[in-house]
Amino acid sequence: MTTTLPKRVRVIEPHITSDPNPVRFRAGDVLGVGHRDQQWTSYVWCTDQAGRAGWVPDSYFRMTGPHEAVALRDYDATELTVARGDVLDVLDEAGGWYLCRSALGVSGWVPGDVVEPIDDESAAGDGGAETGEGAASEGGGGAG
Repeated sequence: MTTTLPKRVRVIEPHITSDPNPVRFRAGDVLGVGHRDQQWTSYVWCTDQAGRAGWVPDSYFRMTGPHEAVALRDYDATELTVARGDVLDVLDEAGGWYLCRSALGVSGWVPGDVVEPIDDESAAGDGGAETGEGAASEGGGGAG
């Protein structure tokens, strides 16, 4: 089943992040792999080559051993700090989280349960604050 991503979303609940050093890697990098998240079950605890650890969607890597994987695509677990009313452009989705870009051009992940899809007409008249201060939380891109 193919799910169509919304083009834009409006933040309905604030999301504050705290991890200043999120996991990030490039396609082909080797990752250390730990346990699966209990709430966001498509996310797995991974460690990148720089020693940064965080939650990574399982679609971003392929297991090569019991605790090792190779990255299939680039990933940066930076999350966006957002406020109610912010309007964000949706770039991707993984495991219930959206990769979004704020009005300030900052990209990062937000949980799907703090946003709602909107159409372009309702966003045009929106005067809400658009912060998008890209800081990362411990859940790094997913499973906080």
